[in-house]
Amino acid sequence: MGIKTIGAGLVVAVAVTTGGYWYYSPILSMQTMRDAAQARDAETFNRYVDYPKLRESFKGQMAAMVAEQLGSNGSSGAESLGAMLGLAMLNPMVDALVRPEVVMRAMQSGELEPSGRQGSPGSQGGQNTGNREDVRWDIQRQGLNRVIAYGLEPGTTDTSKAFGVVFDRYGFSEWKLTEVRLPQDTLR
Repeated sequence: MGIKTIGAGLVVAVAVTTGGYWYYSPILSMQTMRDAAQARDAETFNRYVDYPKLRESFKGQMAAMVAEQLGSNGSSGAESLGAMLGLAMLNPMVDALVRPEVVMRAMQSGELEPSGRQGSPGSQGGQNTGNREDVRWDIQRQGLNRVIAYGLEPGTTDTSKAFGVVFDRYGFSEWKLTEVRLPQDTLR
């Protein structure tokens, strides 16, 4: 084997390794986040979250829910007043939801639940869903710079009913959580 063949082989190996790392980097970021959440390592977890963008994501979805309530046919005056009050409470509500401990619990369980209450709606059998490890993440790429992962229960495939997290690429292989996708039935 000549020097040129060895050099070409090394270039190909480096290119394949670099490309593979780049391709799987969002999955590695998600795994690091889940590990940090399990270890309650907020410092490591927070390095993978863009909180200002995450808050804007929540505000947009919550405002859409309130606007849909206001615009729905047959709304009484009391319902409209309640929806308008809900809109006024939007910022404090979003601030309560977009806290490291809530986002960490959502990454572990595949559900967004503001507190770790036992037996709350959405938890199974009265267990704290924040400790659920059976969630399966369905990862979908949207172009080169965005990945969406939906937390599915085993045996399900319908992402419209699943909590989703959106990661955007920063730099070569750094991914940050920038948005959430609430289940479509939540938005109605």
